[in-house]
Amino acid sequence: MQKIKILNSKEIKKILKELEYFGFKDKLNYAFLKNNDDKIFLLSKKFGEIDTARLRINNLGLYFGKQEKSGIRLTIEGTQLIKPSKNVIELDDKQIRQWILGKDLEIKSEAKGFLVIKNKNDFFGCGAYKDGKLLNYIPKNRRLTSKNID
Repeated sequence: MQKIKILNSKEIKKILKELEYFGFKDKLNYAFLKNNDDKIFLLSKKFGEIDTARLRINNLGLYFGKQEKSGIRLTIEGTQLIKPSKNVIELDDKQIRQWILGKDLEIKSEAKGFLVIKNKNDFFGCGAYKDGKLLNYIPKNRRLTSKNID
């Protein structure tokens, strides 16, 4: 059974420090939760007023990102929420089509690690850049099929 832990202020500060990698220096006025898989969820701070002792909760709130060994990997919603200014890679229309189909992309970048994917004014989550390849993390159930595009 999944356990969800409400993060304390020290753990939240650590996450906010990691978000500086993406140029984010503000605060997020949410309660932070983490499950056994190191997935981070955000929800209203009013959640703290509820007695959860007898509840069986698998996930809750907005899936914001996942804590990886190499840093935090933001979801599509996570990138849209913080609107990163650093370690962002701008994809053209052809590349973004391939991205939302779930394809890895051959690109050149000076940055290493997790990069935020952007097209025009829209954010599309994070990819991991390694050895000239941008690895796609869009879950299969959120990818578009080639029938949906065009």
